[in-house]
Amino acid sequence: MEQERFFNFTRLIDGIHKDVLKIRLDYAPAFGVKSVHVFWLYDLLSHPEGLSATELAASSQIDRSLISREIAALKKQGLIQSENVEGKRNYNAKLTLTESGKAAAKRISELGVYFQNRVSEDIDEKKLMIFYDALEKMYRNLEKIAAEGFDASIQKISPETIERNSHEESTAE
Repeated sequence: MEQERFFNFTRLIDGIHKDVLKIRLDYAPAFGVKSVHVFWLYDLLSHPEGLSATELAASSQIDRSLISREIAALKKQGLIQSENVEGKRNYNAKLTLTESGKAAAKRISELGVYFQNRVSEDIDEKKLMIFYDALEKMYRNLEKIAAEGFDASIQKISPETIERNSHEESTAE
């Protein structure tokens, strides 16, 4: 049962991720942006004081080099602006939304609320809070496991567990 639970967890998370990507791909053009820009605009709306490219990368868990490449496109569209330091490229400059960027981000936020409400239809608010709390803890635990790497993780599994699983697999065949 424990093995099935982890398989189901990863299958569900993968499915959710694919559906979110599809939704972003389908809806981003309506806002005149690429799908990767959707959460950046939302994030900048939530931070009116602005975020640097580094902070935006950390918040959205996207490589900073991608953000750096895409900032020019968002600036060209008039959706974001950055503080300029004369004669220097400042990677820590705060990026903020322009008025048209705020309007697009607000529409994205409204659509997000709509999707959030649709996704959580018929789910008790208390259960949702428990779910999000558990999901956050699972995410933090998975971050730790990923940071440890394979060798550290495998060392934490007892030889008896490995032997028992090997025996169960061979008798199942």
